[in-house]
Amino acid sequence: MAHSSINTIRKIKYCLLLLCVYVQATAQHVVDDRKFPDSLQQVLKTSKALNKRLDALFLLSDFYSTRDTAKALDFARQGIELSKRDEYLSGVAHFYLAGVYFECNVDRSQQEYMYAEKLLRPFLQKEALIYRSRAWNNYGALEQRKDKPREFLDILINKVLPLAQQAGDSTRMALSYHNIGLVLLNLNENARSLQYFSRAIAIMESGKQVYADLADTYVMSARATILSGQPQQALPFLQKAKKILEPNPDSYFWPLYYSVEGAYYRNMHGYTLAHESLEKGLAVANRMSDVFEKRALLYEQFNVYKDEKNYPAARNMLQQGLEMENSFPLSKNKKQLLFDLAETEKLSGNTAAAYGYLMQYAVLSDSIYANQTKNEVDALEARFRTAEQEKLIGNLEHEKKERKFFILLLLAAVAVLSLIAIITIMRLQYRKKITARREAAHQAELERKEKEKQLSNYTALMEGQEQERQRMARDLHDGLGCQLAAIKLGLTRIPAANDPQELSLLQVTDQLDASIRELRWISRNMMPESLLTLGLQDALKDLCSSVMSPQLRLVYNAYNIDPALPLNTQTMIYRMVQEIITNAVKHARASTILLQCSQEEDSFFITVEDNGKGFDVTNHQSDGIGLKNIRNRVDYFHGHLHIESSPEGTIINIELHVAQPS
Repeated sequence: MAHSSINTIRKIKYCLLLLCVYVQATAQHVVDDRKFPDSLQQVLKTSKALNKRLDALFLLSDFYSTRDTAKALDFARQGIELSKRDEYLSGVAHFYLAGVYFECNVDRSQQEYMYAEKLLRPFLQKEALIYRSRAWNNYGALEQRKDKPREFLDILINKVLPLAQQAGDSTRMALSYHNIGLVLLNLNENARSLQYFSRAIAIMESGKQVYADLADTYVMSARATILSGQPQQALPFLQKAKKILEPNPDSYFWPLYYSVEGAYYRNMHGYTLAHESLEKGLAVANRMSDVFEKRALLYEQFNVYKDEKNYPAARNMLQQGLEMENSFPLSKNKKQLLFDLAETEKLSGNTAAAYGYLMQYAVLSDSIYANQTKNEVDALEARFRTAEQEKLIGNLEHEKKERKFFILLLLAAVAVLSLIAIITIMRLQYRKKITARREAAHQAELERKEKEKQLSNYTALMEGQEQERQRMARDLHDGLGCQLAAIKLGLTRIPAANDPQELSLLQVTDQLDASIRELRWISRNMMPESLLTLGLQDALKDLCSSVMSPQLRLVYNAYNIDPALPLNTQTMIYRMVQEIITNAVKHARASTILLQCSQEEDSFFITVEDNGKGFDVTNHQSDGIGLKNIRNRVDYFHGHLHIESSPEGTIINIELHVAQPS
């Protein structure tokens, strides 16, 4: 089924903070998709082929998932009914059913995605790997909606991206980079997010067809530059995005575009242009009933009015957003709205209203901000009570002048003493923090030096072992190997006699043949000749060929391996792969092994998956010498090693930094 080009991203959704971005579970779309459902309906009417009908049903379900839930559900259920006799097609059908529930039933949607992933797991073809990558992506996007962005980031790095790499799908990898950038943007890591957006843009721009999702990435890059304090760099991204979106005035990416364009003009102090952009975005969001984008646009309007010091208009925007927020479960947005309302009321001189909003904000605040919020509430409460006291004193001033002076003096003394106490406590806390930081930094430095020392010793040991392997291999091949070959040649020249000793001479020759083969095998294993002559990619292929047997099926894929890698680096990578495959065959007793190696600039990726009996990953005491050698080599390259193992098999993912180690 030809679904490998389908993306898991429909559009991005902003919270009122303009930081929390939501990923939608729909397909990658052309710039103008208004005729898309009509063509699919025509396929359903005219085609009798099962695969074509299922393709049309799945895509129609996906298209209507954010437009008409009833239609989307009907198409998805038809697909499930037609595919129930085929496990692979059934997995795809449940994937699209999960997409229908994405917006309206989070728990059901996540259940369907995991069920689809389970059905597709036994299939190793490219399309199955892509669907599994998409299922994990959408499951993680729903985790983000539950206010779990770091869980989503973990799923993207350890599930979504490795499956996309295993499938060899550059488009899927680009979309994974895009989503990682979104999560990092949510976590205020703006510079890092821009790096991942740049990777996604580079892949998307190299494609033959331009999709609206490229405009999405341009807009998010503009958002990252604005949040990084460099708004002037956002304009080229916005111009490129606008050029892509202009052919389709009904694109659901327009509200997002206008929201970021408004933020750009605001940061460049073009408030009139900012209002114009945001009003356009609100008109489109209202027409599309897009509640998420409407909240983001209202919040950006608030920021513009606030910068203009138009506090009544700013308060109006916040109150509209607060009314909408009451229908959503996330508390972060409501907290921010309440806090901003308190600040706006304070700037407007409405101390009592500010106090009320800040009290509501305190109720929603978590423990991280509890102390800070309490101090702010106490300060505002003190100001409010002082104002009330001063008002009362003013009314009785003509009767109690002396008492007023005494009270004011007492309040001043209390305030001064309180201020001194607060400053003293803050200084003590600051000193404790500085001492703790220095101690932690010192400890970290000691650990770093110890690790560098261990790596240096291990590096020297490995280099010595490899040199000794090469020397022994040369000696065995050039010395003893040649001598055995000469002995064999001499024996074969002895004239055969018709006596019983002729059979003994042939046996000796056969034994010499076996000895020479064994010697060559030992020599090649100590230092593979193919690694020296052909390079790492062909050496690994030769290794896989030598391991395969009627009882073992080994699939090997390689992508973009640089033949100019230093020989020492190639040798260490070869040893790691050799050790992993040996463990899978010898200890796990696997019958099927999938090996994939790829390189992207200075990053080298190794994925090995087998169907063996697995082992306990958490019990490091069970690590053999081979696995310890693998961990040491990964540390040498400052890389990452991730192992998942169960009785159904083992998956090993390795990322190495193959630039010259510092």
